[in-house]
Amino acid sequence: MKITFRKMFENAEAEGRGFSSREIAAVINSIPAEERMARMEILAAVNGQDGPDSPETRDAIASTLMAMEMRAVDAAEDGARAAREAEVRSLAAKAGAALTPGAPQADEGEAWRSVLPSGSEFRALVSVSNPASGGYAVPSKVADRCVEYLRAASVFLRVPGINVHRFEGGSFNLPNLTSATTPGVVAEGAVIPEGTPNFASLTFAPIKYADLYRASNEVLADAAFEMRDLIAGVMMRNIATQVDRDAFQGTGTASLAGLTKGGMGTAVNLGAGVTQITWDHIIDSYSDIEAAGAMPAVIWASPDQAKGLRKARENGANGGYLAGQVTDPVASRGLGLPIHVSANLPARTVLIADPTRIHIGLRSDVRVAVSEDFGFDKDVTAFRATYRIAGLAVDAPAALHVIKASAS
Repeated sequence: MKITFRKMFENAEAEGRGFSSREIAAVINSIPAEERMARMEILAAVNGQDGPDSPETRDAIASTLMAMEMRAVDAAEDGARAAREAEVRSLAAKAGAALTPGAPQADEGEAWRSVLPSGSEFRALVSVSNPASGGYAVPSKVADRCVEYLRAASVFLRVPGINVHRFEGGSFNLPNLTSATTPGVVAEGAVIPEGTPNFASLTFAPIKYADLYRASNEVLADAAFEMRDLIAGVMMRNIATQVDRDAFQGTGTASLAGLTKGGMGTAVNLGAGVTQITWDHIIDSYSDIEAAGAMPAVIWASPDQAKGLRKARENGANGGYLAGQVTDPVASRGLGLPIHVSANLPARTVLIADPTRIHIGLRSDVRVAVSEDFGFDKDVTAFRATYRIAGLAVDAPAALHVIKASAS
């Protein structure tokens, strides 16, 4: 039942009444034209002996709407089954024609349906004994929505300016100019010295992030919400979270090499006792990055350091907040740069960078595949998500500063 109507029915039931003429008109106008029988049943109940204001009429209207929705679900399942059967019959006919020319076609009657039922025909044949594995989705009465487990999206890829290189093949190389000779003053008519550029290569080899779930067809068929969409969404968020974590602190062994790995950027380790990174430290790094010919455009901060930066005040513990008053929105910028907070950064860490000097290779976007054959003997459906990403590199370590506070 539609959410708007469900609320209307609940209010009427709580007040022990039927429906007003406006509510009845809304219900009737929502019924598709092809459902003439449903309209006639509702009108008959409204004009019956109980009248529109009685709870009995309200319950009769609810029963009619539920029957109409069940017919719509059955029709959709029949259409899906017919399409799948037609596809399988076509493949079987082609295979039979290839192996035994002139062989008779498969039977088109009900016998076919009983031999190879499609996924849409599965029903609840067994009770789900483990609620955590899906039983919560199929009790006798359940809400038609599911509260998803919240997972962070990619804070790393959210930053504009990062170079995302799409490519085909096994790997690719990105030429990198490491040095060049310095030009000088040349006298009139003198030979101009030839410059010597020195190149290196940033090599990107793809690695695969993957996630796999499976669910019984009973749970998928009986869940009150679209569990397939839920599973696909969770898998994509899982992969985004893992890529985000590796982009910041991956070791490069069976994962991306993260921005905080040694050699990716310029390490700025604060002295003993300096447990909080301050705006003075960030300004120093900003100036050093500028001096290297890059332009800082983003600040990434771990949650513990973001708290201290946002609470920094003009006179230590007193005065106004440097990042704005408490009546302003939460500080999302500093020195004109966006501040992105991520729990995927190592603790006590702030990064300041020119994102145009960061490169990441992308072999293929997140892909979700579904198979009803993976667990054929167990009557389950498998869901798989894959994401092929090809390395992370910074073409100039001076364009990225990794500021690390002391542990104590």
